[in-house]
Amino acid sequence: MRLLSWALAKIRGKAPPPGSDILGAATLPWTGGVPAEALELSQALEGLQLKPYADAGGVWTIGYGSTRDLAGKPVTASTPAITKAQAEAMAERDLQHAAKLVAETFPEGLPPRWAAALILMANNLGDIRKWGGSLKFMVDGKQWGEAAYQMRKYRMAAGVPLLGLVRRRWTEAAYASGYSASEAKRRAWAEIKTLDDWPRLPGDPRPAQKNTA
Repeated sequence: MRLLSWALAKIRGKAPPPGSDILGAATLPWTGGVPAEALELSQALEGLQLKPYADAGGVWTIGYGSTRDLAGKPVTASTPAITKAQAEAMAERDLQHAAKLVAETFPEGLPPRWAAALILMANNLGDIRKWGGSLKFMVDGKQWGEAAYQMRKYRMAAGVPLLGLVRRRWTEAAYASGYSASEAKRRAWAEIKTLDDWPRLPGDPRPAQKNTA
């Protein structure tokens, strides 16, 4: 399922600027708010569930991946079912909060695709300043290849590494590195079969693999 045009209208409040791609990927640096790129990436990764469910890490979730209901209370097994409109409202709230955290962490701005990837990570993991010191250092230094590779480390839920989170992190890293959201997700689920898999991306700091054929 996809987040819909409500997000562009409500969150951005204006049409995409000239020089943008089909989803409004602005050519100017992102300095705050929820960019269209974050919506595109969310569309690729999130599904819609109108009843509460336990995610792969055992966290009760509803809507487009929200862990808190409309009143701000944690979702539980007894949380009532919601409507699509309510799911959209919670998604808007969650992405706005995550975007605020990322903007505070990188006040000088970011490339829009990197802003999108970090907003989704903040929505999933919380304030990057609390968990992503090394990643922040690399992004601040514009070490994009190293930063994309660093993202593989953030794959834990309740202290346990999860294959689904490895795939999610690679999708985010690949999108930030220039892949379309749909192609990044397709490759993540097709090529990542173990917790150690991490297909190469542009600027990958690992030594190039030798062809032994």
